Order: sequence, then structure tokens, then C-alpha cells
Amino acid sequence: MCGKDYPSQYTDGFADFYYERYKLTPGVLIPRPDTELLVEAALMLCGALSSPMGDVARLAPAPFVSPSLAKITLADLCAGTGCVGISVANALVRGGIGAEVTLVDISDDAMSCCRENAGVCKAHVNVVKGDILSSSFALDGKVDVITSNPPYVTDEEMTELPLSVTYEPELALRGGADGLDFYGRLCEIGAKSLVDGGVLAVEHGYRQQDEVMGIFGKYGYGNVTGLKDFGGNPRVVAGIWRG
Repeated sequence: MCGKDYPSQYTDGFADFYYERYKLTPGVLIPRPDTELLVEAALMLCGALSSPMGDVARLAPAPFVSPSLAKITLADLCAGTGCVGISVANALVRGGIGAEVTLVDISDDAMSCCRENAGVCKAHVNVVKGDILSSSFALDGKVDVITSNPPYVTDEEMTELPLSVTYEPELALRGGADGLDFYGRLCEIGAKSLVDGGVLAVEHGYRQQDEVMGIFGKYGYGNVTGLKDFGGNPRVVAGIWRG
């Protein structure tokens, strides 16, 4: 069903994102250019971004990075199409670093997209169904990097969305009364699953950066840094887990 302002990406069946073209179906969040900052932040923290531009240039490689590092393990939570995890993995492989990636989402539609899009990734990709808000959720083993673009639209903002956005899945948009439902849980998962000196990097709403940075600090992350996207809006927070 295609009504007024129906997203062209759903009609076309794909969305372009960070040097790749990703398969996309209705029921899965549409990748957006703002989220490319999350990819670049992860790459910069992995020591694998050769020409950083904008705010991301303030980041330095995380402590887990060493000259002898041959492979990076990454988990992308609330993966959607898989565009963040796969884009990071492809960039690492192009730079001569191996990548082992786990893509996690609760949606069957998203998992299907992840599996199809994983075909463009030369690194090992594992697609896992999981509810990260559940206390029983856990990653299988330690990882170097966790990325996430979780739902962060507030309940009030959900009533004011542009018509085109209302065609996207509420499951991938609504982040609770204040839009922050996922960030404490992401910090908990990182605390259990990141190697010492590993990275947690997340996207957030443009009004939420101070709150998200505070949550990172509460859970013991160091070097917590807030980044602005190329439109000048606060968009990403990254922190280092020091065990």
C-alpha cells in the first residue's frame, strides 16, 4: 500500500548508505545519512579511518587497538538492515583488517534484510534474533566494539512525526517517554561483553546527548565523547570500557 509521502526507498527496495546499497523492505527502518557518523566514529576508534572529517576527527584509536591487531570483533545491536555493522566490516576489510560481526535485531523483517545484506560483506557475519531490553539477552563471548542505533523517538515526538516516517516500524522508532529506554541497557551489555579498552558507540536524538553521556558515565565508561553530525546536530556518543 503506497499512500501520500510513502518512502521511495520502500518502493525502490533499497537505500544507499556509506559506499553500499542495502536491500530494504517495509517493516525495516530506512538507513539515513546522519547514521553514517556512527560508522565513521567506530572506524576512527578502530584506528581505521584514514581521512577523518568534522567532529569525528576528535576521536583517537581505542586502547584495544594495537599495531599487531589482525581482526576486530563487533556487535551491532538493533541492526535494522545491518547497514552500520556491515559498513564498518567492509571498511575494515578494505583497510586490511579482518572483521567478525554479529548483527542483532528483534524483528524478523530486519533479520531477513540483515541476512541478505550480509552477502556484500567479506567478513564473517552472524545474524542473531534478540531482545536487548530483556535481562536474559547476552552476546556470545567478548567483542571489541559495540555499535547501536536504537529506537530513541520520545512518546510525544511519536505523535508529531512527518507522514513519511509513520510508514516506518514503530518498533524501530519509539524509545519511551524520554526516548532513552535503550541506553542504560546498552551500557550494561557493553560492561559484560566488551574487552578491556573496548568501545561502545551509539546514535541518539539531537536533544539527548547530555543525557546519554550521563548514562555512559553512570555505568563507568571513560573518555565519553559526544559528536555532532555534518548538520551540526548532536548525534553520537562513544565511550571506552575499562573493565
